[in-house]
Amino acid sequence: DVKIAFQVTEPNTSDRILVNTAEIADDSDSSGDPIDDIDSTPDNNNEWNEEDDLDKEFVKVKYFDLALKKWVSKAIIIDADGTQTVQETGHTGDEDPEPPAKVEIRGSRLSKTTVKFKFKIRVTNEGEVAGHVGEISDYIPKGLKFIQADNPKWKEVNGKVVTDQLKDTLLQPGDSAEVEIILTWVNSEENLGLMTNIAEISKDDGDDIDSTPDNKKDGEDDQDDAPVILSITTGAADVYGYIGLAAGVLLIISGGIILIKKYVI
Repeated sequence: DVKIAFQVTEPNTSDRILVNTAEIADDSDSSGDPIDDIDSTPDNNNEWNEEDDLDKEFVKVKYFDLALKKWVSKAIIIDADGTQTVQETGHTGDEDPEPPAKVEIRGSRLSKTTVKFKFKIRVTNEGEVAGHVGEISDYIPKGLKFIQADNPKWKEVNGKVVTDQLKDTLLQPGDSAEVEIILTWVNSEENLGLMTNIAEISKDDGDDIDSTPDNKKDGEDDQDDAPVILSITTGAADVYGYIGLAAGVLLIISGGIILIKKYVI
């Protein structure tokens, strides 16, 4: 036996079958003298199956493809007294486009309210080759902040946050794995409206067929975003408060009129 190795230069987007051929190019007897093979001629590149001194092997390039999806799984609203209200979004990551996760904050309690959003990130191997996700990056938008205590498996690096918690998870074709990150609203009346959080695969161990890690490019399937909206509402309690205040004013006015009538008229 002899061995030979080749590097594949065919693009991983190709669907061609590559054919590698080997043939006996020269032969001799035990003394080194030329000899006639009984059923084949050396180095004539004859079609295979016609001569047994030639054989072929076939190779099809398998492609590597990791895809990422991100969505908001829940919003956590914490009042000043520590009371928590959890709003489940029901999102799965398959929404296209994903509707924003909306939180309405009562205006009278705005400054004392904490809002946290839990995001889920799923990586799926959509290719034909097993691989690892070396790192996931999260680009935090203005208006949200990263708190380390909420995210022990993430760390801040160069203006973004990253995690390598899937680096030892081998994803076979069709397999998926998930991570989570919690971001906190920066409490301010000036910090309301739409905010979009983006996550991306920033390291992997393959030549992905349709995306480049860590390039933050829209349209590639190794990147996805998840929107949230914060807005102010007066709230039912506030409305009832205004009604009560108005009723109180009317009572005072009515009482004044009665007193005037009694003592003046």
